[in-house]
Amino acid sequence: MLSRIIYEEWHLVFPVVALAVASLVYLAAAWRASRMKPSQADRLARLPFETE
Repeated sequence: MLSRIIYEEWHLVFPVVALAVASLVYLAAAWRASRMKPSQADRLARLPFETE
């Protein structure tokens, strides 16, 4: 019976890992955006509209 309990609960790791990875990606993007220089933010904001 003990092996059945362990087998039934190992799959609960995947949602936790997926949430952790998604949270880390979101926090990294938010941290990078908050640390961005205003000149770089302005350049990135105009990027789709630039014509050369």
